[in-house]
Order: sequence, then C-alpha cells, then structure tokens
Amino acid sequence: MMVSKMELLTAKLFVFCCLLGGAICADAKLRIMPEEQSGVYRRALGKPSIFTCIADVEIPDKVAEFRWWWPDMKPIEPTDSRVEIMKDTLGTLTLVFSSVQEEDLGTYRCTATYALNQQLTANFTLRAFVPITFDDAPEYQFAVKGTDSKVKCSVKADPPPIVDWKKDHAAIQTNAHIVVDNDGILIRNVQESDEGVYTCRVRVQDLGTVEERHIKLEVQEKPVIISDPVELEGVEEERVTFQCLATGKPAAEYEWVGVRHQELFDSPRYTVDKYKGTLTIDALKPEDSGTYRCTARNTAGFDTVTSRLFVVTKPVIEEFINITSQVGANAVLTCRASGDPAPDIVFHKDSVREPFSPQGSQQDTRIFTDQRKDGRVTVAQVKVADLLRTDDGLYKCIAYNKRTRTELDGHLTVEFPPTFANTPMKEQWAWDGNPKNLSCLAEAIPNATITWFIVNHPVEIPVYPNNPDPNIVQYGFQSNSSLQVRAVDITYYRAYKAVATNKLGTAEHLIYLREARKPGQILQVIVQEKTATSISYRIVGPMDDGGLPLKGYVVQYREDRTVGWDEHTSVIKTWPVDQYVFIIEGLEPLHTYYIRFAAENDVGIGHWAFERPETMPRRSAPEPPLILSEAYNGVANTPYPDRFELRWSVPQDNGERIEAFEISYAPVRNYTIHKGAQEVFEWESIGQALEEEKPLGEPRHVLRNLVPGTYYRVEIRARNAIGKSQPAQIIVRTSPIPGDSSSYDLMRGESFQSLPMLIVIIAVVLLLILLFVDVICCKINQMGILWAITHKLCHKKKSRESLVKTGNNDASIHEKQPLADDNGYRQHSHIVVPETMKVNGNGNKNGHGQARDSEV
Repeated sequence: MMVSKMELLTAKLFVFCCLLGGAICADAKLRIMPEEQSGVYRRALGKPSIFTCIADVEIPDKVAEFRWWWPDMKPIEPTDSRVEIMKDTLGTLTLVFSSVQEEDLGTYRCTATYALNQQLTANFTLRAFVPITFDDAPEYQFAVKGTDSKVKCSVKADPPPIVDWKKDHAAIQTNAHIVVDNDGILIRNVQESDEGVYTCRVRVQDLGTVEERHIKLEVQEKPVIISDPVELEGVEEERVTFQCLATGKPAAEYEWVGVRHQELFDSPRYTVDKYKGTLTIDALKPEDSGTYRCTARNTAGFDTVTSRLFVVTKPVIEEFINITSQVGANAVLTCRASGDPAPDIVFHKDSVREPFSPQGSQQDTRIFTDQRKDGRVTVAQVKVADLLRTDDGLYKCIAYNKRTRTELDGHLTVEFPPTFANTPMKEQWAWDGNPKNLSCLAEAIPNATITWFIVNHPVEIPVYPNNPDPNIVQYGFQSNSSLQVRAVDITYYRAYKAVATNKLGTAEHLIYLREARKPGQILQVIVQEKTATSISYRIVGPMDDGGLPLKGYVVQYREDRTVGWDEHTSVIKTWPVDQYVFIIEGLEPLHTYYIRFAAENDVGIGHWAFERPETMPRRSAPEPPLILSEAYNGVANTPYPDRFELRWSVPQDNGERIEAFEISYAPVRNYTIHKGAQEVFEWESIGQALEEEKPLGEPRHVLRNLVPGTYYRVEIRARNAIGKSQPAQIIVRTSPIPGDSSSYDLMRGESFQSLPMLIVIIAVVLLLILLFVDVICCKINQMGILWAITHKLCHKKKSRESLVKTGNNDASIHEKQPLADDNGYRQHSHIVVPETMKVNGNGNKNGHGQARDSEV
C-alpha cells in the first residue's frame, strides 16, 4: 500500500501529538456489540446471529487493518460463505452468521491498527444453547377412565430447563392421585373430572426464556355393549336387521362378523352401518342361519356380543287340486304344503271371511277340516257334506308358519240340473208384425242345451236353416237363448215353451206372446187454471193401457172448427205421463180454441176424446207470484240477523209481458184475537213499509239492513203494462243476535205490549222498597232523604220551592230516510214507530201513556 507524503506527514504529526498527550491515544479500543460482560455469547443453533466490532477512537478514519479472525486464528475473508462481513460506517465492522452451526462455536477476535502503530484487539466467545424443544408433548391426548395414564410433556433445552404444570389455569401439586415426572404427569385411576386443559410450562433461567404447551386431555371410556344378545327370526327372501348399541367415549364404531367368521362389509345383500351398529341382510336364505358377532370399538378399547339368526322357510303349497261333484253328494278338497318349520293350514271360501274349523263352521256345520304333519310336510283337508249350489266357488288354502304365509286358490264345482229361476220374462207383447224376442236364462252345470216348443205341439221348433217358418228364429242354444217371433197374423199369439237339458235333468219355462193395442180413451180432463195465454189441466188416464205402459198424453188444438185435424191446421203437443199438471202455453187472448186429448203407448196414439172449445180471457194483470221460501208454522226463519233472500217462481203474464216485481216489507207484531172458543194469531204492522223493485230476470232478491230478531211481512207483486197482480206474502223472522235483549220472540208471547207493563211493575216495586228503607233510617238513625227534608224545613223560616222536579222520560223519535243500494232499490237502516202506533201501559193504541220506540 502506497502512502502519500502528506499522509505520512500527518501520521507522524499524530504520533508526535500522542507522545505529547498520551491520554488521547491510550483511550483508543475495540468493543463488541451487543455487549456481554463475560464476553461469552450463547446463540441457538440454526438461528442467525450478528456481532459488531466498534472502534472507540477520536479519529475513526485513522483506523486501519480492521478485520475478524476465526477461532483457529485464521482471518475471516469477505469471500467466506459461512459468514458475511459488513462495514456500515467508519470505525465499525459487523460479523453476520446466517445460521449458527456447531463448527462456528469458539473465540473470535476483532483487530485493527490505529494511527499506524497502535494495535487494537477485542475478543468474544460464541457458544451454542439448545432452545426449549417439546420432543413428546402432543396437544391432544387421551386417557382411559379407570386406568393409570400419563400426560406426556418431554422437553429438552440447554441450559437444563425447569418444568411446572397447571390444569385449567390452576397449579398442580404432586399427590396420591397425580405424580409429576420429568416427562409428564402420571394420573392414577383416571376419572372424568381429570378431563381438561393441562399447561406444561418450561423455563430456562440462564436464558430468560419460557415456553408453554397447552395439552387438552380427553378422558375416554371403553365401549360397553348395552343391547342384549338377540335371537332373530327372518323369513326367506325377506329382510332382517340386527341392532348393536354400545356406550363409550368417543362414540364407538361397529364391526360385524358373519356365520362363516368373515368380516361383513356392504355388499348386494349385506348393509353395515358402522356408526349406528346395524347389520341388514336382504333376500334371506336358509344358509344365513347362524351366529353373528358385533364388535364395538373406539380408541379406548372394544367390546363384543353375539346374536343368532334363524331363517324361516316360506311354506310352499305343493298340491291343491280342483274337484267337481254333484248337488247332494260329499266333496273333499286336499291341500299339501311344506316349509321349515312345517306349516299349519286353514281354509276359507272366497266369499266368507271366517276360516273353516275342525269342529265345523258356525254358519254351516256341514263343512269341517283336519290336518296332519310329517316332518316338514303338512296335509290338510276341507270336507263338505250334502253339497249345495252355494258351495260352488273358490276355496283358499292358506299355509302359514310363524311370520309367513302362502295362499293358493282351488275350485269346487257343484253340478246341478237346469233351472229357469232367474228368467223374469213371463209374457211378451207384439203388434203389427214387429219382431219380438222371447228370452230365457237356463242356469245349469254343466251347461244346458235349450230347445223351443209351441205349446200343445209335441215337435220342437226346428233350428234355422231347417225351420220352414222364417217368422220364428232361435238365437242361442246354451244357457242364454232367445226365440224371435214375427207375429204376422193372429196364430202367432200363443204360448211358447223353452226346455233346458243337461246330464242331471230337464227344466221348462213358458212365455206368452200377446198382441198389444193402442190405449183406450182418457177418462177425464179437468181445467186447473186458465189465463189469457195458457190453460192448465189435470188428466185422468184410460182404463185400458193396451197391454203396454203409457208413455205420454197428447193434446191437439186448432182455432178453425171447419177445417180438419191435420198438421197444417192444428198443433200437437205431447206431455210425459208422470206430470201432475199439463199446460198449453202461447195462446192468444180472446181467441177460441178447439182442443182434444188422447193417451199414447209404444203401439201409437189411442182414441181422441174430450173435444171442446176454450175461449181465452182478455189480457190482464199477471197472476200472483209463488213464493218458494220455506215457512214453518207460517213463518220463514232466516239464519242471518240483517238480511233475507226472497225466492219466487215467475207467474203467468196473462198476455202482457211482466215488467218487474214490486217487493214491500214492514216490521210486524202478532196479537191474539178470540173467535168463539178459539185463539187466532193476527199480524199487525208496527213500522213504515219500505218498497223495492226487481226487474224481470232471476227470480230472487235479497232484502238487507233488517233488524235482528224482528218479524217482517214481505209482499211481492208482479207488474205488467196492464197492472199489478194480487200480492203473495210471507212472514219472515230475522235471526237474533246472542245477548241482545232488544229482540223478542213474539210467537212465544213476548209482545211489545207486555214489556212496558213489566218495566212499570219493576220500577214501582223498587220505589216502594227504597221508601220503606228510608222511613226506617229516618226513625231509627235520623238519616235518609225524608230526615234531611224535614230537618231543613224545621230550621228555616220561609218555605222554599221543591228541589225535586219530575220530568217526562219519553223517548224521542228520530226519523231516518231509506237508503239506496247499488241496484237502485230503496233500503233502510231504521224503522220508526208512528205516533198513532205508540202503546200505553194498558196495551191501548192511543196518544197517552208511555210510548215505546222500535228503532231498527
């Protein structure tokens, strides 16, 4: 290194100064940061560390040859990969360890030259320490209840550490239950109360370090199977489920081992739920019978239990043969079935629920059963004595063992001779050569063959095409047969005989073919009602219906008597025969019609009768409507307190179209009048009558805003351009409101006349009682109203006017106008009693006495 003359001169001058003032140079030194009085530094292996050498001099730029030395006295070069040399400022030199290793341990030296001739040195010793390390201290540990268990906390550190324990933040001391060891704490006879969070705290005093490990201890219990061993019965081809339940902590998982000591897993026939402990076996087979073992297992241990399975084999009905026998004979149905165990067998008829018993059925002692078993096979019989036709049918053989059953149907056929018991036809009617069928049903087993005869002719009617008479043709030859006869002349109206034959016998049935006629004359025609445009009749039918039921009555009418009765000059109308009133409508007022009547059946219209002229009256006001609302004892009760639906039928208009219906209604009350020895109820209006109008249309109208619990007289009139009809009326009672004392049942005698009298009697009685009490108080206790009045009169010199004034308490009457609803009909919300209708206490209608208002 070349030193300039100026630098050399400066150095010499500095040395000279140092010689003159040695104190300044003597203070120059090196020191290690961080400072450690002992000069020994402990660092963790594998951790980075830094050391700084600082020159404490007056002139930092006079420090030269500044460097670090390895413990083996070799200089540390900047290119060394193990460390890094950093020179941050003048007078400082930093040694950086990126990761302290064991080969780095030793004494390091920092040197420098100050002012060219003063050597400065500083040393430090690097030693390693082992940090607190938890070798075996899991954060989650478990102990088994009832055993000795250790909570493990194994640590290492250099310098040696101190370990103490806490449980749930409370210090733990060694005792008979808990022993503190170097590698943990030993808990004897672990209980549930030992569960909690344990803190393992490790301290190194020399280093001033501390570490904690929180260990959660779970106290576990070995599984204990609480479900009892079972012996299950399963049915072949069906399903069975084993249930295994165990206590334990944590919850156990379950394993199942089968009859062949193989572990069972989920498969097409086996389903194992390892969390719920169930084993389900589908489509059971006989070889599934045997022992099954359940194991409940958790981290604390395991428990096992065994169960048995017996597979019941379904019964198999091997034989149940249909049989045939005759009426009156005996029959035996045999059923053979097998199974494991051998099944029992019962029988019952398909139409009877109760099975047959060995002693005979309660309904029929002719039928009884028996059975015998041989190993896995059962043979049973049902025996029927004296067979009846009703014994024919299906019989069920039911084989069952324990929880399974099998059914099979067998048929008992009971043969019997033919019978025509279910052939209703005894006669048939024909006319004008129309073909008619003579039908019969022959019941028989085996089926009967049917032949037809003409009565009193021994030869059977030949079958087509061998029959020479085309007017008689047979259809059907077994069971159900018909003989079609076309009566072209009177010789065909005779008796015909059907003969049914099978191997057990013969039966005969007669059917008469009779000639039908038109009905006779109608016996009577009565005019029921005549209006300007219609006539209503009642008709009494003919004595002779012609052999066939009447299907109607026919009326024919015309205006011109001089013309004939043809379709161009007359009108024909037909009515069903079951009507009560027969009406001709659409007639013209003041016209005369000629009318005749006849009865009709399938043959045709009978003889005409009762030809008569009918002259129609002139056009007039309509007939009265017919009110359809139902009334009981003359009163129609509505279920509503404030409305009533009025329904009616539209009457005859008497030649002029009906324009509208006028409806009026007013509140009424009833009173009793004596007619001789009889009492008669009469109705009397007590309020203003309101009117509403309903145009021609649907014949119904709702009256609204009525008073609850009140009787009304409702009248309806039909109106046309000529005038109004007579009124049709009905008395209506609205439903009272529960708890409303303002409504009265007039039909039971609670009339408007009795209420004021009752109020007056009650008021008089109350006044008399109060006066009696006041007199007693005045005489005995010198108290009361009388005493106060007499006391004041005696102590005053002048009389005063009476302070008591009587007043009239008559209720005021408020008139309210009718309202209008959405249809324009007048409505009302109040009904006001007129002055002339006020009733005094004696029930007289005059202007005196106390009046009672009826406000609606």
